Amino acid sequence: MSWIFKNWYLVLVVGAILLWLLIDPSIDEQDDDLTDQLMEEHNAELQEEEEDSDATEYKIDLKGEIERPGVYQVTENDRVEDAIQLAGGFTNNADKQVINLAERVYDEMVIYVPAKGENADETEQVLDTGSDDQKVKVNIASVEEMQTIPGIGEVKANAIVEYRDTYGRFKKIEDLTKVSGIGDKTVERLEEYVRIP
Repeated sequence: MSWIFKNWYLVLVVGAILLWLLIDPSIDEQDDDLTDQLMEEHNAELQEEEEDSDATEYKIDLKGEIERPGVYQVTENDRVEDAIQLAGGFTNNADKQVINLAERVYDEMVIYVPAKGENADETEQVLDTGSDDQKVKVNIASVEEMQTIPGIGEVKANAIVEYRDTYGRFKKIEDLTKVSGIGDKTVERLEEYVRIP
C-alpha cells in the first residue's frame, strides 16, 4: 500500500492510459474499417462464385500429348490453358508451341496436342474430326473473320461485333436476330457457317 502512495503519479498515468484506451473512438473506427474491408472481400468472393455458377458449361475433348486425355466439362469462362491443367497438363513430349493457350473454349471443342516433331499433316487429320472446327466462332471472331461468312458484309459484321461488345456473348444462334439487320431467314442461312458460343 505504501508503494502505491509513493508512486501515485505512476498509478495515475497507467489509469489514464487504460481509460483512454477504453473510450478512444479511433479504435472503434479502425474496427469498423476492418469490418467493412472484410465484408467487401466476402461480397466480392460471393459475386465471383455466383458468376462462375451462372457460366454456361461445355464438354470438350482433349487428345494427344496430355497427361489424362479425355472428355472434360468446363465453363464458357475457361481458356485452353485451364482445360489442359484440368487434364493434368502436357506430357514431356508435347509440342506446346502449336497450341493457343489463350483461346476461349467452346462446346464440343477438340484440343489436340501433337508430339514434338509430329507430322503437320497427321495433326490436321486429327483436328478435322471436329467437324465444326472450320465454322466462324461468333463470340470471339473479329470483324474481318465475320466477313468470311457468306452473306455477311462489313456493315453486318460490325453490327454483330458491336452488339456482342455491348450486350455480351451470344448464348444460342437465335440470339443473332437481336442484331440490327439480321432476321430469322439470315440466321437459318448462317447456321452451317457459324458456331455459338
